[in-house]
Amino acid sequence: MLSLPDNLTAESFLRQHWQKAALFMPHALPRLRPAVTRNELAWLATLDDVESRIVFVDRSSKRNRYRSETGPFAPELLANLPRRDWTLLVHDVEKHLPALRALFANVSFIPDWRIDDLMVSFAAPGGGVGPHRDNYDVFLCQGFGQRNWHFSDEEVPADPEASKDLSLLAEFTGTVVDAVEGDVLYLPPGAAHWGTASRACMTYSIGMRAPEVADLAYHLNIAKVSAKGLYRDPDLDPSEAVPGYISEAAAKRALRLLSLSDGQRHDVATALGRIATQNKDWLKPDGTSAAETELWLSHLLAGGGLAMHGMAQVAFDDCSLFVNGQNRPLLQGARRLLAEICSNRRLVRSARRDPDLAPVLTFLLAHGAFEIPESR
Repeated sequence: MLSLPDNLTAESFLRQHWQKAALFMPHALPRLRPAVTRNELAWLATLDDVESRIVFVDRSSKRNRYRSETGPFAPELLANLPRRDWTLLVHDVEKHLPALRALFANVSFIPDWRIDDLMVSFAAPGGGVGPHRDNYDVFLCQGFGQRNWHFSDEEVPADPEASKDLSLLAEFTGTVVDAVEGDVLYLPPGAAHWGTASRACMTYSIGMRAPEVADLAYHLNIAKVSAKGLYRDPDLDPSEAVPGYISEAAAKRALRLLSLSDGQRHDVATALGRIATQNKDWLKPDGTSAAETELWLSHLLAGGGLAMHGMAQVAFDDCSLFVNGQNRPLLQGARRLLAEICSNRRLVRSARRDPDLAPVLTFLLAHGAFEIPESR
């Protein structure tokens, strides 16, 4: 877990900073491992199913301007980038390189269903994406190199002249820090920030997912809702951070956002779980066919194991199991098994002890929860 500064505990961090105030944490990760190399990141940016972009900084005039290009990129283009003033950003790295998911353990006091992705960026000296704000919580973990950060909880005006491609803010001073390897900057939703590479550097961004109120309403067939914006949990408690588990408190928060009665809590919880485990279209793993499901179910019930698919999203609450945006009722006795799967990202021998869990395993297999070997 992160080494929190000033004698903060997980409880006090959540109470004082989560969704409230930015926090710079020097030496929070003395050694950032696992990591990716610049060449590995560039390779990912050449692939069709990887979301990537390059942001260029134009310093030829009196003010900085920013230009963005989206991937995939030709290897030749990446090999011939200028020596400075650009940043390569690759999203969902942990879904393509599952070993990188281990970095999420550093924020184990946040429920894992709230984690969206690991974005990794390599910045040449002078590289950055400009002043901006995000609508989600993010932990910016500094890898090798050094980055100069400006951040502020104050309102900063937009600057439409800074870029034709990006929604940027006017440059501001705010709080200024120099991040070196192992430093972490936490930013709540809406906090203005911008970083510039003092020297070539790698930054690992653990970004959170927060369902939009409008999406919850859509899943519930509600035509109009009074609230707008995103799901919020400023009252989050570390006891909610059970692997794979969507707490009852989370459903109650969504219920309040939608101004619905307690009698609709189950429907709201179901909508929340489906959205929380929904994949991007190009990152949705294939489920097994009926014949494959029967074959691999026998394998699992006989004590065999399978790793969870790197792109799979699995969660559960007190009533339902959610897999890649789909749901089914939660069988009594399945919670322990699911917590184990979500914690270890694999299924080992536990299933053999309870064949009554076959419907759960069948559902997991059929909806793409597991990485199926090409041959046995």
